[in-house]
Order: sequence, then structure tokens, then C-alpha cells
Amino acid sequence: MLQNSGFENGWQDLPPTESGVTNQQPNGWRLAWVARGQALYDDPGATASETPICVHMLSRQLPPHEQLGAADALILDGGTTYKIFHARGSFGATLSQTISGLAPGSTARLVVPVRAHYHGDRDPFSAEAGVWVNGQGGWANGDMMGDRKWYRHTVDFVVPPDGRAEIVIRVKSKWVRPKDFFLDALSLEARVAAPAPPPPTPVTPPPPAPVTPPPAPVTPPPAPVTPPAPAMPPPSGNVVVISVPEGLGVVRKVDGDATDMVWVIVPPGVEVQVETRN
Repeated sequence: MLQNSGFENGWQDLPPTESGVTNQQPNGWRLAWVARGQALYDDPGATASETPICVHMLSRQLPPHEQLGAADALILDGGTTYKIFHARGSFGATLSQTISGLAPGSTARLVVPVRAHYHGDRDPFSAEAGVWVNGQGGWANGDMMGDRKWYRHTVDFVVPPDGRAEIVIRVKSKWVRPKDFFLDALSLEARVAAPAPPPPTPVTPPPPAPVTPPPAPVTPPPAPVTPPAPAMPPPSGNVVVISVPEGLGVVRKVDGDATDMVWVIVPPGVEVQVETRN
């Protein structure tokens, strides 16, 4: 969660200041300082006269009595401590970083050990250090921190709904006198937010069943058309046309002696109509 809390993970050299100093910005942190002539944060009665020097101090650069485990150790953990100082000017400096992914509504605790060296200055307000989380926190003066002692700034806070914690650490030296600040072994006790559930796997519906079109209606072939029998040509010559009702037969008999007569014999009740044709 808290990045580079012991200042062991390297740094970035910033462009030289107007004093020609190359300050070191710890990886994972943002470093800033009060410009010359500007007010020292919320203290309008004091202004910055110099740009602070902000560097990493390695164990091999320190005398044995200031190394890890010694009685006057400037290192609390690992092999590095971070130092902000100036020997002849007032100054202010800020380290900050933003942490995300904390459990909203949970309680968290930030601890920032700070050690101040006053170099004989007895004014308790000549040098102060402060820690804030999401704007919650405050300053500690010399009476609270003591001289050449590790003071543990502690801020308890409730994680906001967005799960973010904006951490700000500030130091300031109000008078034109030497002051040193050391920071090491910061810690954050907090719960991380539960991972978001994976998005549901999209369900692909099965393809629709093929639709079989209904069979085409079967059109029966047209009934054969029997052409009408050709009309009987009108009789000519010696032709007798007899129209017989259904159910009656015709008996034909040729009589050579009756050359000008047609005999028609019908059963009782049948009328005979005669049409003379030329």
C-alpha cells in the first residue's frame, strides 16, 4: 500500500535549485518545497529564505553511533534514512503520496517517525513537523518532538467512500538557524478493498432451430378436356334422321317396295313429330 516507506527503493534526481542543489525525490513520493520569500504554509509570520536540501543518507555515510541499532541511530530500519535540512536559512518541504484501493469505511492508522535536530535553538516553535491524511492531522512543535529523538506522528482516519488516502508530510524551520529533520520506517495499517467480482460471463443463446417450410400445396393436374364430338353434318340426300328418347331402341328395316314412304312404329304414348326437309 504505502510505497517506499523506508526510503530503500531509490530516488529521482530533480533539476538543480537556484542554489545549485540537486534534491532527491524518493520513488513513490512527490517532493516539493516553499519558494524563497513565500510563507511557510499556514504561518504567515515566517517566510522561506532558502531552498532546503533533501537527500538520502546511507548507513555507510554515517558514523557508527548513528547507524541502525546504535544509541543515537538515524536509521530505524534497513540501510537508508531521508534527511531534510539547511544550515543557514528558513525553509519548508513536503513529501506526499496518494494511496488507493483501501476498504471504504474502514479505520486506518498512519505512523510517521520524525527526528528533529535543533542545534541548540531553545525556541519550541522554531522547527515543526506535521502529518495529514485527507486533510486530517496537524503540526507537532519542539516541545512535543524533543531534540534528537524519534517522534512518531500518528494519524487515525476513516477511509472515505472512494478508498483513497492522500498522505502529506511537512517540515518547516522558521528562523535563519540550522535545522535537520530525518524520516524513516513509515507504516500504514489499513485494510484493502475486496476485489470487485468478475463480470458475469455472457450467455450466448443457442442458435434458433431451423424452420422447415410447409410443403408446397400440390395442385392436381387439370382434368383432361374431352373435346366435344364433332357436330353431325346436316343430312343430305335420302337420309332419315330419327331422334329417339332415352330408353327406346330403334329397329331398322329396309323395304324395297316402299320407295316413297318411311314407316315409324312407336309404342303407345310416344308422339311422332314429322319435319319435312327439302
